[in-house]
Amino acid sequence: MDVAGTISTGYCAKLYADYGAEVINLEPPAGFATRQLPPFTDGETRASSAMHAYLHTNKLSVDVSALAEAAVQALVTSADLILDDGTDYPGPEVSTGVRASICWFGRGGAFENFVGTDGQIFALNGMLRNIGRVEGPPLIPTGYQAQIIGGMTAFIGSMTQVLAAELENRSAPVHLETSIYESCLCFTEVGVVAAFNTGLHAPRMGINRFPPTYPLGVFPCRDGWIGVTVLTPGQWHAYCELLGMEELTDVELFQTSYGRLQAIDLIEPIMRERLATRSAEQLFYQAQKARIPLARVPTMEELFSVDQFVERKAFCSATLPNREELTVPSVPFRLYDTPPNFGGPVARLGQHSKDFT
Repeated sequence: MDVAGTISTGYCAKLYADYGAEVINLEPPAGFATRQLPPFTDGETRASSAMHAYLHTNKLSVDVSALAEAAVQALVTSADLILDDGTDYPGPEVSTGVRASICWFGRGGAFENFVGTDGQIFALNGMLRNIGRVEGPPLIPTGYQAQIIGGMTAFIGSMTQVLAAELENRSAPVHLETSIYESCLCFTEVGVVAAFNTGLHAPRMGINRFPPTYPLGVFPCRDGWIGVTVLTPGQWHAYCELLGMEELTDVELFQTSYGRLQAIDLIEPIMRERLATRSAEQLFYQAQKARIPLARVPTMEELFSVDQFVERKAFCSATLPNREELTVPSVPFRLYDTPPNFGGPVARLGQHSKDFT
């Protein structure tokens, strides 16, 4: 049961729902806040939030105001798992089962009462400082990535406790806390740790400049974009051969990524010129055979037609209450003996209230 309706609790509960659990959204009369998040598929009303649809396929919606207090209590006490945002929720304290609270900074720390944002989390874990142009502020990732990671982290911990309660026939309640900030520390770069220990701060070098590795970044091709990561001497030799840059292969300075970083002004014009004559898709498959870690970077228009995404069912359809079909990402990991649901219906607010009165 989700009683908070945040992006983090919604994503955590989505993973349960897509793998077959009965998930109940216990919503206030105005609905979860995610119902108000743009973009809206019809461009006007707020009953068609695409983000809400993505998070809430295959769930039941119960309007808490439609239930008597006793019915709410019965619903809460029957749940194997309660998801909240660390604040009070409309129901009794969990006396059995598992309660998982997902909030920005967790309880008890210096940031306990701070309100976070996704951009703030990435700034605090050191991801932003070296990304962007030399002049001006760093680039901030858009969307809700930090909150999604918080939901995924809570899913792992809460699933372990739910399974333990079932397998051990345990009745004592368990309360887990997940900090979105701490969850996202998994993205902290080693440069941040080095800066903390040494006091030395690497300067921001600009777009596609991520010291000490070069080349590393996303570059334009003739008909698309390619992600490039070249680390070892062997990868560098194969990369030069792939792009016809044999004159750069055996230069002593270029045998390390840091050495190549020092020679950006020499290497990059040649590399960009060669990439501009090649197909991103062809380069990707050629690089696979040569064991060079290149990745095709599709545009939004190309996203749904990428062959590996199609083969792996990376996208599926969410069906809105008005029967409109919306293409959304599928579950990011698969169990093959017990596969997940791919897409599903999105309940209108209070659609299932009468089933629990």
